[in-house]
Amino acid sequence: MNMTLNEVLARQNFINQLVLKNGENELPKELKVKLMGMRIKLNKIRNQHDEDSKEAVKGLKPDNFDALYQKEDKTEEETTAFNDMHTKLIEEHNAFLIEKGKEEVEFKGTFTEDEFNELVFVNSDDVEINGTPLNGADFLEIIYTLFVE
Repeated sequence: MNMTLNEVLARQNFINQLVLKNGENELPKELKVKLMGMRIKLNKIRNQHDEDSKEAVKGLKPDNFDALYQKEDKTEEETTAFNDMHTKLIEEHNAFLIEKGKEEVEFKGTFTEDEFNELVFVNSDDVEINGTPLNGADFLEIIYTLFVE
């Protein structure tokens, strides 16, 4: 299934919160293997995105940026120049991320209704996604929307 990089990264944030075992409850071996395979694929896409982002910053950064950043006794002119460079770098990097997020990515990873029911049995606890608390029922509803066909 083709989707944008942003859609894939959102899925990666959620799938990484699914647990394989919760107390006495444990996913079946086949579902564990499938879930781990999906996580690995999504994490590889995330890692490549992170590397691309670092390369973009490296390429967009002016030659004297690091020297000015590390200089302790900046003059007023140097401080202004550095702040201008920093603002420009942030704006250009954000523009890169916006465009990169629109790129089409191939990801095939879904759960059946039966697999989802197994996930529900083990994953009913509350979670935190990017620092935002989410109750278990809402989390599972999102998992269903993102991964069940």
